[in-house]
Amino acid sequence: MVYIISPPNGATVSSPVMVQFGLGGMGVAPAGVVKENTGHHHLFVDAPLPEGAALDEAISKDEHHLHFGGGQTEAMIALPPGKHTLQLLLGDHNHIPHKPPVASAPITINVK
Repeated sequence: MVYIISPPNGATVSSPVMVQFGLGGMGVAPAGVVKENTGHHHLFVDAPLPEGAALDEAISKDEHHLHFGGGQTEAMIALPPGKHTLQLLLGDHNHIPHKPPVASAPITINVK
């Protein structure tokens, strides 16, 4: 189970936003490290999770798909003012989602 510890869903925050990642039942390992039952975090910002065949491919890396391949469990994210959705997806050593996908519930925040 992966989840966003903070900010809480519905929060009004200032940018940059401290986002803390939670993970239960699995371990965090950096990208490139092959270890069973582990992965690293990917934060989707204002973007849907991949579906279907895209779940067999490496997660994109751009301003809407942030990779934390160093094994980070929190990050400061600069966001423009307005409403934003955040969601975590755990990727394996090659940035490919687990089967079944290990994803958090999406949250919505408002940046003032």
